[in-house]
Amino acid sequence: MKTKVSYLIAIGLLTIMYSCYPGGAEYVDELDTSISKYSPDYFDEPLTGKYYYLPDEILHIKDGEEVEDPDRTHDDAILAQVNQHLLDLGMQEAVAGIDTSIAIAISAIEQNNSGAAWIPGGGWWGGWYPWYPGWGWGGYYPWYPVYYNYKTGSVLIEMADYELKETEEPPLIYFGALDGLLQGSDAYIGDRLERGIDELFSQAPF
Repeated sequence: MKTKVSYLIAIGLLTIMYSCYPGGAEYVDELDTSISKYSPDYFDEPLTGKYYYLPDEILHIKDGEEVEDPDRTHDDAILAQVNQHLLDLGMQEAVAGIDTSIAIAISAIEQNNSGAAWIPGGGWWGGWYPWYPGWGWGGYYPWYPVYYNYKTGSVLIEMADYELKETEEPPLIYFGALDGLLQGSDAYIGDRLERGIDELFSQAPF
């Protein structure tokens, strides 16, 4: 049931994104999205001089499970780009003996989606579909199945206020998400990831 729901949600999201393009999305990257949420109070002051901790590796999750031996084709580029953005903000990477202000976690999530959709023949329905397969205005028309199989991927960037680690659980102060289809060459996916990360940092109040 959980897997089926995930497929339906994925189809719904694609339908919403696809509807933004009246003629249909021509390229996969037109379906990419970048979303940022943050705590305004924390970013009232500049981050200049604050120390951050960035992990050496990205956590990979596939179909709800952590991947033991993941494909790390894009990991180094993602970590390097995030690190450079933080340095450009005037922050410094924490070293031994230095108190960390912000702890950062990065996750890559992959979801495989497959199934079948029933499409009416005739090509004149104009977006209206009857409640029961094969029946619509004017009588019976044949329906035919269209099978789909695609991968969606997300990159999550989370930042926590690590200065409060001694008194309480470090609160989340920033959450950024990239989401899109995992289609195309490694270079194509890499270019889209780079553009998406730049968009996340441009959206944030840093």
